[in-house]
Amino acid sequence: MKKKLMKIVQITDSIFTQIIDPRLQYKKSILVLTFHGIFLNETERSLNFVDPKLFISIENFSKFLEYSIDKDYTFISPNDILKGLDNTKNYILLTFDDGYYNNKHVLSILRKYKIPACFFISTKHVKYNKPFWWDVLYREGIKNNLSIKQIVKMKDQMKIKTSEKCEEYLIDLFGYEALEPVSDIDRPFSPSELKEFSEDRLIFLGNHTCNHNILSSYSSKERNSLILYSQRDIYDFTGITPLAISYPDGVYSKEIIEETKKIGLKLGFSGEFKKNYLPVDSLDNSYMKFGRFNFYGYRNSKDCIEFFNIIISNGILVNWIFKRFFH
Repeated sequence: MKKKLMKIVQITDSIFTQIIDPRLQYKKSILVLTFHGIFLNETERSLNFVDPKLFISIENFSKFLEYSIDKDYTFISPNDILKGLDNTKNYILLTFDDGYYNNKHVLSILRKYKIPACFFISTKHVKYNKPFWWDVLYREGIKNNLSIKQIVKMKDQMKIKTSEKCEEYLIDLFGYEALEPVSDIDRPFSPSELKEFSEDRLIFLGNHTCNHNILSSYSSKERNSLILYSQRDIYDFTGITPLAISYPDGVYSKEIIEETKKIGLKLGFSGEFKKNYLPVDSLDNSYMKFGRFNFYGYRNSKDCIEFFNIIISNGILVNWIFKRFFH
């Protein structure tokens, strides 16, 4: 039933696109795919140390890459975008948000297929070995017999707060000890681990603010400080100055774009679920608001592949569905 429904949507989308803007079916694009955490196995998922919705198993990640490699896509890095791309080809950029230590497990797979990836780092987590507040909420919520529905509702309510207020709230609820990592599953990289990781030629680092700060919750002056802090931290950790930023929670505005450009960032990645058609328009700040598709929460590789098949074929109708129901 699910397969039939997806097929109907894809066929309808193709017909709709041909009627409204037939040029889209021939235009090439950049697909930016986003991951967060990596589970080594189902046992790690069952421990409830992290919010499993933000994780994918290493097996599913590997199978997904094997499948996508056979498609007509070239894998690229952020630097490739800045150098300029051939508008007659389709591209994929792999990105990972936050800076989980478990991201190191994908390196052997990236090396196997010679695929680059960009990792956006929240630097105070790295510097102070802090877990991410949404994982703390999930872990402690489960321990205290909260339902998934209650945890999701609390998470949505907390997103309108600053990161600092979220951490204070969790301390009030669960105590200071809750803001300590409990395993390699939920902890971030250490500075030395991040440096070693970044030395591989396939690894690129990006800015994710210093404390996973949803930038719309801060003043212009505060935003500038949060982004600069992250730039300086990443340089101190690794000797690398990032050229790209992933806006935490995908939130950005015209003001935020201008502020990041003044700091020297050249690429920005949002939370909009959309293809990035070529050529990229440099006049409307398209380089600072690339759309991305989130790959997480899938329990098997089959679901990952089905989702991938939808996004590589999407036109106007499916793009509207993504914007309406997933952004």
